Amino acid sequence: MKVPDSHHRASVGANMTPMIDVVFLLIIFFLVSSHLARQENRLPVDLPVASTFLPENPQRLALTVTVDAEANWRVGGEIVSEQQLRTILADHRTKNGPSASVRLRTDGSVRYERIEPILRATAVAGMSDLTISVREAVRS
Repeated sequence: MKVPDSHHRASVGANMTPMIDVVFLLIIFFLVSSHLARQENRLPVDLPVASTFLPENPQRLALTVTVDAEANWRVGGEIVSEQQLRTILADHRTKNGPSASVRLRTDGSVRYERIEPILRATAVAGMSDLTISVREAVRS
């Protein structure tokens, strides 16, 4: 009986290369998506002051609409028109269903007549979960 030679035998095991590739792709995806989310919060907006407010819920996946000092509407850092905003809101509602929500960041100097169409478009899209970002009043 011939004894098998262990030097010429092929090793048996799982190929880890595809799994490592997937892990790296996931890391890149989350880095890019978190960068875009933070980019929206970096737009310079002088938020209105409020004496009372609820803390931000980090679990909520809200679409952020920003209104800058020139009353431009921005979603994802890009200026959008009223029609584009309606389309974006409808898509957001379709993708997230009844849990869809909107976060409105607006400069304190912007008149209500520029904010009201956003509120109406959100309601028409079927979303009732809308929060307005504010900053805390300085207590002396």
